Amino acid sequence: MKKDIILEEYTRMQTLAGVLNESEQSDELSKEIDKSISKIDDNMSYVDFAHAVANILKSEYGSHLYGKFIDELKSKISDL
Repeated sequence: MKKDIILEEYTRMQTLAGVLNESEQSDELSKEIDKSISKIDDNMSYVDFAHAVANILKSEYGSHLYGKFIDELKSKISDL
């Protein structure tokens, strides 16, 4: 019984550590993206931004991840 509780807690902590690391990377990336957008065009339209993201998805990630990307994006936007 005690082993199960320890294992559950360990698993929860591992998951939390992964989320925190991912969040730290995401925060840094979003700051860099924002800086880049400001350098290119302070008033960039959402259409241009969406096209740029689509180009990156196509060239760097592949179509097998499009659905997962959109799902994650919707999830993060609904958290705001």
